Amino acid sequence: MFEQLLKILKEHDNFIILRHIEPDCDALGSQLGLKALLNDNFPTKKVLVGGKLPTELSFIGQMDQLQEKDFKDAVVLITDTATTGRIDLENEKWLTTAKLVVKIDHHPNLDQYGDVMVVDASYPATCELLTDFITTTNLKLSPTAAHLLFLGLVTDTERFLYRSVSERTFAMAYHLTKAKFDLSAAYDEIYAINPNLARLKGYILSNFTLTPEGLAYIKITKELLKEFKAQNPHQIALWVNILGDIKGAKIWMMFVESKDYIRIEFRSRYFAVNKIASKFNGGGHQVAAGAKVYDWASVELVIQEATTLLK
Repeated sequence: MFEQLLKILKEHDNFIILRHIEPDCDALGSQLGLKALLNDNFPTKKVLVGGKLPTELSFIGQMDQLQEKDFKDAVVLITDTATTGRIDLENEKWLTTAKLVVKIDHHPNLDQYGDVMVVDASYPATCELLTDFITTTNLKLSPTAAHLLFLGLVTDTERFLYRSVSERTFAMAYHLTKAKFDLSAAYDEIYAINPNLARLKGYILSNFTLTPEGLAYIKITKELLKEFKAQNPHQIALWVNILGDIKGAKIWMMFVESKDYIRIEFRSRYFAVNKIASKFNGGGHQVAAGAKVYDWASVELVIQEATTLLK
C-alpha cells in the first residue's frame, strides 16, 4: 500500500490534493501536510490544494483557486474523504480529466472510488496513516509538515482519548514531535477560543439533556448561534465531546442548525453510532460519526434511534 503511493509520488510531477467539505483538522492537516511533504521531498513537482476554507481554520494554511485546466494530466490525491459526494470540489466532472485519482483515507471503505486506494480503517486519523507512510518510506519530515499532521492526529483522536488509539498512534505522535515544531502553539491554535464561544460552551454544559438510558445531547438553534456570535455551526458541532465527559453518558450527540440543514455529530464509548448516522444521510466510524437532517422533527427520530440502541 505505502510502496504504491511512494511510487506514484516519485513518478508523477503534477498533483492536486483535495479533501472533504466542511473540513476538520484531520482533513486540512492531511491535505496540507501531504503538500508540505511533497514540497520537502520533491521540490520541483507542482502541487495545488483546493476546497473551501472555514475562516476559523485559516491559520492552518491557504487553498489555491482551482480551474478545470489544472486537472488535465494531474494526479489527484483525495485525503480523509470516505465518499465521492463529500469531496470539496466545484465540479466533480473535473476529476474525469485527471491522470490518476488516489484515495487516502481512514474511514471504512464503503465507497471504493479512485484508481488507487490507500485506505486503512484501523488508523484513528488520516494524519496518522500519512505519518506511518512517512516513517515506513523514510521520507524527510519538516517541522511544517509535522505540525500540520499533528493537528489532525490530536483532534481526530480527541487528544488521544478514543478507543481506536493504539501504541502505534503514540509512536506516530512521537515521530512528529521529533521534527521540533512548536507543540504549545499547535495546541493554542486548536483549542484557544474567544470569550463569546467560551460562554457558548458554558451554555452547553448548563443545558444538555441526559436520559436515564445514558444519552446526552444538546440542540443548538440558529438563534442561539447568533446570540453567542458563533459564525460557523460546523465548528460548534465538533464540540460534541464536551458531552463525553458527563458521567453516565454512553452516547452523546450535538445537533447544530445551519442555514440549510441540522448537522449531527455522534460519539460513544462502545455503541455503533455509525449505524444510526447511516439512516440519516451520514456515516463514519463505529464510535464517531456524523449525519444531517432538515427539520427538528427528524431530530426527534434520531433521538429515538439512539435511545433504542441503548436499551
